[in-house]
Amino acid sequence: MTTIEGLFGAGDAVGGTPHAFSSGSFTEGRLAAKAACKYIDDGKAEGIVVSDEQINRRKVEIYKPLEHYRVYRNAIVAGSVNPHYINPKQGLDRLQKLMDEYCGGVTVNYMTNEKLLHIGLKKLKIMEEDLESLAAEDIHELLRAWELKHRHRAAECVTQHTLFRKETRWPGYYYRGDAMKLDDENWHVLTVSRRDPKTGEYTMEKAPCYHLVSGDE
Repeated sequence: MTTIEGLFGAGDAVGGTPHAFSSGSFTEGRLAAKAACKYIDDGKAEGIVVSDEQINRRKVEIYKPLEHYRVYRNAIVAGSVNPHYINPKQGLDRLQKLMDEYCGGVTVNYMTNEKLLHIGLKKLKIMEEDLESLAAEDIHELLRAWELKHRHRAAECVTQHTLFRKETRWPGYYYRGDAMKLDDENWHVLTVSRRDPKTGEYTMEKAPCYHLVSGDE
């Protein structure tokens, strides 16, 4: 359970780590689901009320890519190219290329800098607008569409954190070309971010990093 009562999370929702990957996120998902079921079985969820209006609104949002495909599927001009939508595979290719080139991916030898990160954030914002036109041909593509939306948000968070942290702390899986040195004096800390859901603006701050075992032991 997160710090919000009754809200359970897994994977990036509980703190992204490059050591979790798919298997770790899958395991966390099972643990979160079991904990949520136990939370309900123990009667702790009785005070949580969800209205029919909330449920219906979320249904419309979740199934929107299927509806978007149904409306515009006959407008395909060639192969899978459609002027009215993008599919999850097209969106994923775009996100991968964007993060690779601007946020320190393998093709740029894991190197990035402040200017590239700002460009990356600008392109992520443009992509977020285009994701409102995501289309899903079937239930499997609907799953991929929402995976893409979630990965896009995670990518934005990674870019914001990389921009905020002005040092290179290898192995952090990227180098800041404009801040190549390890800076323990200023950055031996955890990074905490909050995103305003209405404005999309991020608030960044440092949090103490406590070592359970000291380096001398």
